[in-house]
Amino acid sequence: MAGRTLIPTLIVAVPLVAGCSESDYAAVRGQVFYNDRPLSQGVVMFQPANGPPARGAIQPDGSFELEMLGNGKGARIGTNRVRISAREEPKNQYGEIGLGRRLIPARYDDITTSGLTAEVNPENNEPFVFRLTD
Repeated sequence: MAGRTLIPTLIVAVPLVAGCSESDYAAVRGQVFYNDRPLSQGVVMFQPANGPPARGAIQPDGSFELEMLGNGKGARIGTNRVRISAREEPKNQYGEIGLGRRLIPARYDDITTSGLTAEVNPENNEPFVFRLTD
């Protein structure tokens, strides 16, 4: 009898331990500009105060859509610090893996120096637009 009571209790407790539900996330999309032109490649990352970051690849028109690893599309609701990274693909005749030249200033590649934040609302987020400069 005790085993039957324990199983439902554990099922209820597991989601609470995980700490996040689908309602903690909302769809996020936007566009990145660098010196008034769409940034044609790179990655955008939203880092919430608690939990893993959401990431999205920048498309050739500068647009992006964020995804959470294992949680599908979206970012954590609340204030997120933002980091944007963009590099050329490395050109190495030997096929070695390396980092290409930065396409934007290095400060945008670190959430502590980018100066970028985003407030993710539970619903109806307007596209986030980031205008980066030198």
